[in-house]
Amino acid sequence: MIGWRVGWVVGPATLLADVARVSITNVVCQTGIAMGAVAVAIASENDGIFESTKELEARRDLILKQLKDFSVIPPHGGWSMLIDVSPLGLDGPTASDLLLRKGKIAATPMINWGGERCLNYVRIVYSNESRDRLMDIGDRFHCAFE
Repeated sequence: MIGWRVGWVVGPATLLADVARVSITNVVCQTGIAMGAVAVAIASENDGIFESTKELEARRDLILKQLKDFSVIPPHGGWSMLIDVSPLGLDGPTASDLLLRKGKIAATPMINWGGERCLNYVRIVYSNESRDRLMDIGDRFHCAFE
């Protein structure tokens, strides 16, 4: 259910200041609709969790192999991973721009996601990418940073 965090708010600035303070629970934490949907999904006979987990692991392993020349933090689960671009002499925003323009890879610069070191990282999400599409991610990374 990645990507269920959608929506917008329009209103007076005085009201929106309070809305902004509480929005973190709607854009980062689990939402009620998602928790209910998960409960229904895992209660079914064939919930697909095992198959989904195996597919995400296969995608992760393929990317780790493809990006062996880069400083990747191997995830132990999930659907995304971080790459330290500082060994390339780059920061996250610069690397993200190069990856998009030259490598056709959308990568999120991790600036403002924590301490100062976050500036060194980009995140790639592979939850909705087929293994076929990921087969040349190493070549596209190299192309972006030539």
